[in-house]
Amino acid sequence: RIFAQIASFMGNTEYRGRIIWFLITCRPDLLPIDLKRQGRAEEHLALFYPDTDAEKEALFDTLVRKLDLSIRRFPVGDLLKRFKYEFSGADLESVLIRAKFRAAMDGRSFVTREDMDEILADFVPPAYPHEIELQNLVAVLECTSKEMVPKRFQNLDRTKLVRDIREIKELLGERE
Repeated sequence: RIFAQIASFMGNTEYRGRIIWFLITCRPDLLPIDLKRQGRAEEHLALFYPDTDAEKEALFDTLVRKLDLSIRRFPVGDLLKRFKYEFSGADLESVLIRAKFRAAMDGRSFVTREDMDEILADFVPPAYPHEIELQNLVAVLECTSKEMVPKRFQNLDRTKLVRDIREIKELLGERE
């Protein structure tokens, strides 16, 4: 009943352009379809891990500001290339926090390139690649704007995409 009331409220044309709804999830495939349809949720936008060097550097700079870090400037691009895998904002934030702790333990108020090198050498990312791949593929499938999807996903065949999602869900023991 509650979902029906929410869906009805979201679909009321009197509120169009007056109320903005944000449905935020890492698994849009698990949301009821009647909440996601056009007329209720017009734009389905996906957020992906940083893809390009520019995106990675922008994320780094944003997190440095967020964490109020003092960093001795060095070429960030070279540092980020040491990540041998895709990384999330949370992964990078964790590395930066550890570097800040390391600097504090050494009695410094600033992070150095050496701090970052040592932390990156020690950092072990979370290991759940199937879940991350599932989230990415579902996000691609649900997104209503090709422009918002990383280039490597933009031209995927939707039939193959659905099949790949189904296979990963099966592998993870999820039911359709």
